[in-house]
Amino acid sequence: MQAETQSIVVISKDPAVCALVASVAQFQPGTGVKKCASALSEINGTALQLAKDNDLIIFRAGAEAATDAAAVKEMLRHTGGTARILALADTSMPFADLRLLTEAGVQDVLPETASADEMSAAIRKCLKAEEPQPLAGVSTRGSREGMVVAVSQSCGGAGATTLAVNLADCLTRRRGLRRQEAEFKVALLDLDLQFGAVGSFLDLPPNRCLYELASEGFVPDDVFAEQSMSEAALGLWVLAAPAEIAPLHALKPEQVQALVAHLRQQFDFVVIGLPRALAEWLTPVLEASERLLMVTGSSVPAITQARRLLDFYAEASMSLQTDIVISRERKPIVAASHHKEASKLLQKPFKYWLPNDPSAASAAVDRGVPLSAAAGRSSLAKAIRRLSRDLIETRKARAAAAQPQHGKAV
Repeated sequence: MQAETQSIVVISKDPAVCALVASVAQFQPGTGVKKCASALSEINGTALQLAKDNDLIIFRAGAEAATDAAAVKEMLRHTGGTARILALADTSMPFADLRLLTEAGVQDVLPETASADEMSAAIRKCLKAEEPQPLAGVSTRGSREGMVVAVSQSCGGAGATTLAVNLADCLTRRRGLRRQEAEFKVALLDLDLQFGAVGSFLDLPPNRCLYELASEGFVPDDVFAEQSMSEAALGLWVLAAPAEIAPLHALKPEQVQALVAHLRQQFDFVVIGLPRALAEWLTPVLEASERLLMVTGSSVPAITQARRLLDFYAEASMSLQTDIVISRERKPIVAASHHKEASKLLQKPFKYWLPNDPSAASAAVDRGVPLSAAAGRSSLAKAIRRLSRDLIETRKARAAAAQPQHGKAV
C-alpha cells in the first residue's frame, strides 16, 4: 500500500462527469475520488474546505464564468495558492470566459467532451506537479524559440496554400515504425483571415478563434494560443481561418505579435500563411520570421506583383531573409532567358522550384490529407521535402550556435 494517497473531488451535477473521473482514477494507484453533486458557485464555504482537504478539485464550469472565477480565486486565497483546480467547460464557451477561469488560477480547462485519455493526462499533470502553476500571463512552458516561416504569394492560385500545408507536414519529420514518431512539433497558422483555405486542405472545420480575436479585441495569452490549435496529424497543429468574413484591419499588431510569440514558445516550427494583401499587423509577423517564402510564377505579371510585395516586406523588416519559390515549373538544367530576367528584376535567385503535379495535388486536397499521405512519392512531395530539409538544417545550425562553447579561452 502507498503511504500517501491522493484525493480528487468532482464538483458537478452531471453524473457522467463523476463517472468519467472515477473510471480514469482507478488506473492511478492511491487516488480516491469524492463526488459533490452541485455547482461550484453554490457550495461556497464547502468548496473552500474541499480545496484545503484534497489534492485536486475538478468542477464543471457554469454559465456564469465570472462567478466561477471568483470562487476559484477564493479557494486559492484560502489555501495559500496551493489548490490544484481543473475545469470542464462547454465546447461553445467563449474564449473570453475561458480566459477568466485561467486568469483566476485554474490549471487547465478541458472540454466536457474530453476523452478518458485526455482526462487521465490532465489529472496526472495536475497531481504530479510539485507546485501549482502560476496564473495566466506567466508561461510555464519551456521556451522552444520555434523557427517562424512565413509563406506569401504573388498572385492567386500560385500554390502558396499547397506549400504551407505540406511544408508544415514535412517539418514534423515523422519517423519510426509506420511514421508514428514526430521529431518536431509544428504549428500552421492561416492568417488569410478572409479567404484562408488551410482548413479545407486538411479536412478541418473553420476555426472562429481568429474571428473572436478580431471582434473582441483582447491580446491573446498562451492558453488561448494552445487551445485554439487543432491537431491535424501527428506533430502538426493547425489554426485555420474562420468561416466569418472580417476586415483585415480588425486584427491589431499587438494581438498578432502576442499570438506568434506564444506559438514560438510552444512549437519547434511555426508556418504562417499570409494574405495577398497589406495590413498593419503584417509587420510583427515579418519581424518574427526567420524566413519568408515568396511563391510565384515566372510570368511577367506574377514577377511584377512579387517585386511590389518584396519591397513592402523589406521596409517592414530589413533583416528578413526571403527565398523565391517558383511554382508549377520544374527546375531547368539551363535557365531560360526569361528566368534570368525575372531573377534580375527580383534581385534574388530562384532558389526552389515546385513542379507542376496537378494529379498529386488534387489527390491530397480531395482526401483532405497532406501529400505525404496521398502521393508521397510524387515529384511535388519530393520538392517540398527538400525545402523542409533546408529549413530543419538552418534551425539546427542556429541551435548549435546558441549552445555555450566549451574549451580553452584563446
